[in-house]
Amino acid sequence: MTEWRPVMVGVCLAACTETLVFGMTGQFTLVGGVTGSALAGYTVSTDPADGGWHGLMSGVVWGCLLMPVAILLTFLNRTPILFPFQYLIPMFESPGELTTAIMLALSLPNVASGALGSLGRRDAKGTWFDPSMAEVDAVEDA
Repeated sequence: MTEWRPVMVGVCLAACTETLVFGMTGQFTLVGGVTGSALAGYTVSTDPADGGWHGLMSGVVWGCLLMPVAILLTFLNRTPILFPFQYLIPMFESPGELTTAIMLALSLPNVASGALGSLGRRDAKGTWFDPSMAEVDAVEDA
């Protein structure tokens, strides 16, 4: 079952990251979605399957928000839609190949980074980065 809080945390990080990247380069990239997916995977649990699923969901939600804006800016500013695809489009012979490549390139990195985020949380046990160390029990008055 999808926990939407980690997904929204990932989307917020993706929006912030992509805003910085767009401000610096003037192009949309896959960096924001991948970093947001990693944070969603880290936030949800230590299970890589959960991390991958929530990373994918974070990427899908972020893509639903980003793509209309990217397409609008492409028509208004005559800029490329996404950074790596401006160089890859001439390599494809049919619209089906292009669609498959775009779908795989937009989903698989999000799944992988979400799973890696969950593994990173598992590896953080006992360190200062361990989320369970932030949980504080109620302090009793002595």
